[in-house]
Amino acid sequence: MNLKALLRSTIPLLAISFFASGCAQVMAIRQPRPFTPVSLTSNAKRVDVIAELGQPLTSEEHSNLLTDAYSYVDGGPKNNGAAKAGRIVLYTAGDVFTVFLDQIIWMPTEHFGFAGTDHSVMIDYSKSTDGLWHAVTIQNKVQKGPSAKKDAI
Repeated sequence: MNLKALLRSTIPLLAISFFASGCAQVMAIRQPRPFTPVSLTSNAKRVDVIAELGQPLTSEEHSNLLTDAYSYVDGGPKNNGAAKAGRIVLYTAGDVFTVFLDQIIWMPTEHFGFAGTDHSVMIDYSKSTDGLWHAVTIQNKVQKGPSAKKDAI
């Protein structure tokens, strides 16, 4: 086999390897970012909390109190931009050298090792003199187990 024929057969394979995204790469991209809500402070306005966490899952009003339940996912420092980019480069290099067989290792690692942390938040608000709801008590609990908000591929 001459050099020209060898290049004709290997260049398409290398191009496919470089441009094809493996599942571990996609899983890494979809991991949640680090997130620390700044509005979860005493006396925070309800509108500020909703702007940051979105609409509450449940909301109950009784007498002069309002209780809202929220949930969010914190990706933690292991899912910042640089860490994700490093993992994607590693996974892609592994794909090139193992012809995508390394996905057997990277996919479970990405699923179990880099999942975000689920948080459940309960906030009690009281009506203030300005007519707005202000946070009185905040309970931010970390949920055990792997994050339920991950996309499975």
